[in-house]
Amino acid sequence: MAGIYKVPYRISLVNGFEVGTVLRIRGVVPKNADRFYINLLCSDEPDSEIVLHFNPRLDESSVVFNTMECSAWGSEERGGSPAFQRGEPFELHLIAKKESFKVVVGDSDYHQFSYRLPPERALWMEVGGDVQLELVKIF
Repeated sequence: MAGIYKVPYRISLVNGFEVGTVLRIRGVVPKNADRFYINLLCSDEPDSEIVLHFNPRLDESSVVFNTMECSAWGSEERGGSPAFQRGEPFELHLIAKKESFKVVVGDSDYHQFSYRLPPERALWMEVGGDVQLELVKIF
């Protein structure tokens, strides 16, 4: 089944991604997937700084978290156990807490990523790579 949203998918975050904001994404990882990503971007420019880069890497059985500031990637942080499986549906929530992004996959807390850039600077959200999107909701 194809996703409802065309990937890459990009939307404006009118009020930024302030503390208390929740991003809910539901989708399916295709059977031949290698990687997909969710970026919270500071602008719509190609060289935008990235407040949060969330990058499940099925080819490495890991999930990478990072930030891009002044055209340079920060140090990678990796989540715990692999949270995504090829050919399987998933649901995740990215939640802006007081000092970090809280990532929930399914019903389980997965990772806390401490802010390197303020979450309010995120004015765009994009999803791309090997993923079928079925739901994107920000509240």
